[in-house]
Amino acid sequence: MKKPIILLVLIASVMFASTCFAQTPFIDIQTHQSLSDIEAVYSKGLMIGTAANVFSPDEYVNKAQLAVCLVRTFDLGYDHIQFTRPPVPSDFYDDVENDLWYSDASLAMAYNNIFDFPDRKFKPHQTVTRSEVASAIADSFKTKGIQVITTLMWPPYSDTDNLSDKQQSDIAFMYNTQIMKYPGNEFKPDEKITRAELATILNHALSTIAIAQPGNE
Repeated sequence: MKKPIILLVLIASVMFASTCFAQTPFIDIQTHQSLSDIEAVYSKGLMIGTAANVFSPDEYVNKAQLAVCLVRTFDLGYDHIQFTRPPVPSDFYDDVENDLWYSDASLAMAYNNIFDFPDRKFKPHQTVTRSEVASAIADSFKTKGIQVITTLMWPPYSDTDNLSDKQQSDIAFMYNTQIMKYPGNEFKPDEKITRAELATILNHALSTIAIAQPGNE
């Protein structure tokens, strides 16, 4: 009789440990449809709250927040580059100070060719759209040399025809990897991304990275 009891204790311990691992301090996500994705990205250090116990799942994501999340998700950096002096954001941007919480991430975006920065503007507080997130993630895969083997299908979206060829290609990549795959025939490229939606996207990106083939970095 001892062995079954020990087995039950072990199973209970694993279940308890898993539950504890998934817990977050947030009081505003318990009934949210993206709960499991939020728990996952929080536990992996990709996203934190907007306050001590608040995640703000329905708040929109801005470019500074996205940049930091991309750095954490893809381990984006610029340590492989040798500099005559340490770089600072003002080398690239007129609207990013050198000692902000997203300053280093803004540099990573520049050196890894993520985002476009016309007129030396990073626009850190500008909310990001689905098409912008799709391109930023696709570019992150490319800059890290992560090769994803997938069935190539053109998305059935009827609202992306007016986008650039690159944007359409990036959205197709998101669709085929299922990182950003929406039901129906609309991608809604100009729709703003919420924090909960970004959590789901990043969690899907992690799953894709886990099964991808490493390329030549």
